[in-house]
Amino acid sequence: MKKKWIVGAAIALAVAVALLGCAVGLSHLIWHRSLRATIYERICAHRNAKSRTAAEEIARLEALRAVERRDYAIPESTHFDVSVERGEREGMSVFTLNAREDAPATLFYLHGGAYIHGFNPYHWRLLNRLARSTGAEIVAPDYPLVPYSDCVGTGRDVLEVYLDCVAARPGRRILLMGDSAGGGLALQLAEALVRDGLPLPERLILFSPWVDVTMENPDIGKYVSVEPILHLELVKVHGRFWAGDLDPHDWRASPLFGEMTGLPPVTLYAGTRELLYPDLLLLNDALSAAGVDVDFHIGTGLNHEYPLMPIPEADRALREVEKTILGGATP
Repeated sequence: MKKKWIVGAAIALAVAVALLGCAVGLSHLIWHRSLRATIYERICAHRNAKSRTAAEEIARLEALRAVERRDYAIPESTHFDVSVERGEREGMSVFTLNAREDAPATLFYLHGGAYIHGFNPYHWRLLNRLARSTGAEIVAPDYPLVPYSDCVGTGRDVLEVYLDCVAARPGRRILLMGDSAGGGLALQLAEALVRDGLPLPERLILFSPWVDVTMENPDIGKYVSVEPILHLELVKVHGRFWAGDLDPHDWRASPLFGEMTGLPPVTLYAGTRELLYPDLLLLNDALSAAGVDVDFHIGTGLNHEYPLMPIPEADRALREVEKTILGGATP
């Protein structure tokens, strides 16, 4: 009896290993990505299943205007390996991770969230890792969101916080980073610095930046069926609110239409299974045409903001980012 049980268990284990190997192979063969990335895409699709129509989202945001904006607090359960300090500037909380005089660089980080959501656990895990692995200091403002602000007001406030950050750290390397909406805001900030002749960061590092809130690129339609995170109709609503009284094609709302000549080097990450991918191809072309040095990383078969996800491809991307933060040195 015991021998039969052992044989049965061995056969079951062999079948399980074979099935797992097939799943890994199929994931690489069909989507050119890890099995974990494939599984996580399905988790994201389930988690982000559409729950509101565009009209309902407009009504929700309009109703929020009458509600006082709440101050953000980092959840107590969030783990950090470095120090975290909270300050305030321009009416917003500004979080500083790993504040130290001998930091090799300061990262000015602008979080994503479609301009309607604040920090989430993915942001804190990312920032904690980068601060720990590189020794860099990270300054991350909790900037005003829709519907309490728009691209003009928030852009102005973030510019002031950035200039304060630079002035307080003379001689230190400053890198400007952002993901999704925060990546778009980072590009808007960089374009504003160039226009006004103000101190530029050494480099921009952008994860799936949202650079055209109009979402009018006809190629975007090809990606609706494979995008597991963003919903086109809702994103368009958020973009209109972010533009405020401006034409959504204005560079302050959609920095893809801004002047890029004179920008510092850009490290750009994009996945081929995200709504923003067509616009990020245009961004790469526009930066290159303007003479900007672009290091464009295309995540084949990967999703929006893939460097923030718990997948092997993200770990590889972040090792590249860590090397960039350290000026080419290995962490």
